[in-house]
Amino acid sequence: MAFSGDIPLFVALALLAGLVVTLLLRPLRATGGAPADQGESEVALYRDQLAEIARDVDRGVIGEAEAGAARVEVSRRLLAADEMRQEAMRQGEAADPRWRKGMALVLALGVPLLALVVYLQEGSPGLPDRPIAARLAAPADTLPVEALVVRIERRLKAQPDDLQGWELIAPTYLRLGRYDDAAGAWTRAMILDGATAERLAARGEARVLAAEGRVTAGARADFEKAVALDEAEPRAQYFLGLADYDEGRRAAALARWKALLAKAPQDAAWTAAVEARIAAVEAEIAGE
Repeated sequence: MAFSGDIPLFVALALLAGLVVTLLLRPLRATGGAPADQGESEVALYRDQLAEIARDVDRGVIGEAEAGAARVEVSRRLLAADEMRQEAMRQGEAADPRWRKGMALVLALGVPLLALVVYLQEGSPGLPDRPIAARLAAPADTLPVEALVVRIERRLKAQPDDLQGWELIAPTYLRLGRYDDAAGAWTRAMILDGATAERLAARGEARVLAAEGRVTAGARADFEKAVALDEAEPRAQYFLGLADYDEGRRAAALARWKALLAKAPQDAAWTAAVEARIAAVEAEIAGE
């Protein structure tokens, strides 16, 4: 098998495996030495305090009665600290045996080896490289939508006056959620071949979706121009009704939607959505 084309992939996989191993080994590097060291410091501190009490008695700073009481208190703390130190040492010895090194070795070697075995069995290390140009040259009906968009975009870059390409890619952008790109594609189509009611309504819809459902001023202007060219343009009439509703003119919205339904073809796919919107608004008004 030839691996020359897969070197970048192997490097990326090796770095990823190294990162995973590092994260897994971090808990194993922790030791129980810190609590024991803290206990040693406390024991040393209390011993120094006992010595200081003796020096204060010798200098006559404190009396014997006061010194005795202080020795009892410091000795009590010294014993408690020493017990904690010894317990920490026992826990450290129990928590840091040879299994830490063994587990670290297993992880350091096992994770990369397991990743390699899985890749060799389930991956395609011998698959020859397929440049993007070769993949995009495949038949259009075999390409995913994203690859088809890349192909059309490349064609439009080389042939910016390709009207058919702009009209093809605009609704595709819309389905992919690239609403601003869809609006831009319809604008390009209108620059090349003029504004039609359908193109204006399509651009207005893209602008509404880009604004998360709000009929912006630009979108409304598109819909009004579309209706001026074709009063029966369904998308323009629907969104103009939505604009009326958003501005509080529910009666105007209902009138526009009902007029749209009255002129709708019997097989129009959008009638159910308009009927549902009318029913919702009428129920809202009745509930007040």
